[in-house]
Amino acid sequence: MKLIKYPLIALVNLIKSTFALFSKRDAIIIAIFTLLGIAGVFAAGLITISTPEAQGAGYIATTACDSDGVTVNKNVVFDSTTKRYLVTTISISGVDQRYDVNGINGCGGKTLELAIPVNGVTTYATWNIPPSTFTDNTFTISSGTSCSRYGTNSATISVDSTLLDKLALTVTGVSTNSAVETDSNLLVKYTLDESNSFSGSGNTVYDLAGTAQNAQIRNASHTQITTTASTDSTGNKYLGVSSSQYIWSSAVPNPTAQTILLWIYPTDNGVIYSELGGDTNPEVGWHDSQIEIVANTLKFRVWENTNPTLTINSDYRNGWHLIGYTISAKTTGENRTLTAYVDGVNVGSNTQTAWTQSNSGSVSHSIGSLDRTNLGDGTAGDFRFNSFYLYGKALTTTEVLNLYNATKGCKR
Repeated sequence: MKLIKYPLIALVNLIKSTFALFSKRDAIIIAIFTLLGIAGVFAAGLITISTPEAQGAGYIATTACDSDGVTVNKNVVFDSTTKRYLVTTISISGVDQRYDVNGINGCGGKTLELAIPVNGVTTYATWNIPPSTFTDNTFTISSGTSCSRYGTNSATISVDSTLLDKLALTVTGVSTNSAVETDSNLLVKYTLDESNSFSGSGNTVYDLAGTAQNAQIRNASHTQITTTASTDSTGNKYLGVSSSQYIWSSAVPNPTAQTILLWIYPTDNGVIYSELGGDTNPEVGWHDSQIEIVANTLKFRVWENTNPTLTINSDYRNGWHLIGYTISAKTTGENRTLTAYVDGVNVGSNTQTAWTQSNSGSVSHSIGSLDRTNLGDGTAGDFRFNSFYLYGKALTTTEVLNLYNATKGCKR
């Protein structure tokens, strides 16, 4: 097969061709690829252009949301029917995901857009950039099933490799789907989807929200242990929760209202989530199991134990689900509304008639430990754990759905 090589385009032509793709953007990165043989490896040259409206004058500069460290890669496969090499995956890594409300540092909370010009027609793909404190996640567009949480929101791709010689990337605006992850009321965020929350091995799950309230991985004796994450057949990372292992969160200020949401794959009955009095373990001080699977049905309730239990008569075992609840302010003597959610959908609500817990300082959180103050089961949880979100407010139905859509990845 003849080797094909594209020369790099002169800078003035780069600017000209890019201006035809985009205008009035925050930052533009041009990636010019050279095909280096039948393996189809791309060499990428990256240039950041700020003040895009002035591109005709040749302005080039770096910005707070720029190309430093950004790499663009693609995967090529041979199609035996067409006898051509096809680009089936394009990935962008090293995007600065830091979030700054003033837009000074990082691209977190914005939208990443890729333009693919082929035979004079430009196709676009977009990603939401989740806000975080690091830059090493990879955003992908694929013609197959991509299990990256950061897979494209747009159509899949399969392009003749000989036709793909240049791409353009731009970062612009604020991503509406990930806005719920920039909410100032997000108190705790653990997610195995992000490597600086859990690298894949260790004894701590790190908090990515606000003031860090990290979690310990513990055994049945409530001793911190080191463990390794697993990956299921569809690419989801998880920690196994069982009678021998659970996750305990350090204390956070006791919110007056709250939302608890967890990405889990239930496999049997048991406690999913308990609230604890301050910096204690589940068998010391006060403790309150609030989400359980009992006889294969979901149950919800907050203290005290005379409150009515909200039962959801559906079996959610053996599948990935975002499970949790919202509850209005915990004012002693006032009724509050408890609303249960599964996969972004309101599945039921009831009235919790009292809040008698006197602890007003801080609470900690236990994911999957046994609890004698329970909803009918009380045994240790039996599920795969991926993520945990605690908000100091009752999210709206729209906000819960947005969080589900922003974080579902391959868990659908």
